Amino acid sequence: MTRSLARARSLVLALVAVLALAACDNAARPPAAEVNGDVVSNEQLARDVHLFRFLAALQQSQCGQAAEGETPESACARYTLSSLIQEDLVKQYAQANGVSVAEDSVTQTIGQVEGSLGGAGTLDEQLKTEEMTRADLQELVRRLLLFGQVQTAVANEQLTDPALRQLYEQNLPAYTTVEVAHILVPTKAEAEDIAAQATPDTFADLAKRYSQDPGSASNGGSLGVMVEDAFRSQLDPTFAEAALALRPGQISAPVQTQFGWHVIEMVSRTVEPFESVKDQIVSDASGQVFSDWLQQQLVAADISVNPRYGVFDVANGQVEPVRSTNTESGFVIPSASLSPSPAP
Repeated sequence: MTRSLARARSLVLALVAVLALAACDNAARPPAAEVNGDVVSNEQLARDVHLFRFLAALQQSQCGQAAEGETPESACARYTLSSLIQEDLVKQYAQANGVSVAEDSVTQTIGQVEGSLGGAGTLDEQLKTEEMTRADLQELVRRLLLFGQVQTAVANEQLTDPALRQLYEQNLPAYTTVEVAHILVPTKAEAEDIAAQATPDTFADLAKRYSQDPGSASNGGSLGVMVEDAFRSQLDPTFAEAALALRPGQISAPVQTQFGWHVIEMVSRTVEPFESVKDQIVSDASGQVFSDWLQQQLVAADISVNPRYGVFDVANGQVEPVRSTNTESGFVIPSASLSPSPAP
């Protein structure tokens, strides 16, 4: 065998050995996380850190909240991994229930982002800063929209008509508006005299003549139309309780508060019918319904996290930094490096 052939064979054998060692190294290194058997690779996490930094920059916020002594890079990696774990559960639901995102929704959302930034050029500059392409952005938007689609699907699935009606009844003050008028005077005797004269027809004139509330006297004592919830929370509790005890057209006996003596009229009280506020109830409740659903999925799921990034807290659905070197826990203080080197 010639010397050149021997050298070539040695190079081939060396290359094979290097590739074999690399394969063993990759096989030995655990992924960033596993969710019900689905793998979140370290490489995927490294790519998505750029996406979530970009998203945080758009929202003018930080990519994760660094714990004491933790680097911003590590905090961003934990935040990103937490999101990927939750996203994996959402994708599993979407696949099982046929939930998908229309491409025109992706295009429209990107157009809105461009508009908010002042044009396509500014967006491209930000993408370049985070080493992202337009294709990366499209994929990010598609994923975010899918998250929202699943939230809507879960809400529609759980917020049945009976459930919505129950929420309606439980929160009726939120769908009720009231208009209350009052006459404010300094003494009980004056209030009693006015209450004896007042009727729904004369109340406004009496308020203009006698009320010492500069904000409402010129309006016939009217405090304006308010949602009952806001009325209860924003006005003096004694006044609010006395006013809401009245029926429309009814006038109170004198009521004392820290401001003086009031004569109160319930001008009107209107309850929005269920059908007219049904969509609002769904909108108000869907966030909590989805949050409860996601928490149930987190508890039921088989989730493992590479300790180099932290430890997964099922209670809040977040990857938390490991703050102990206790060997019984199986974890060490991680350096959440995203380089391809194996974890120590």
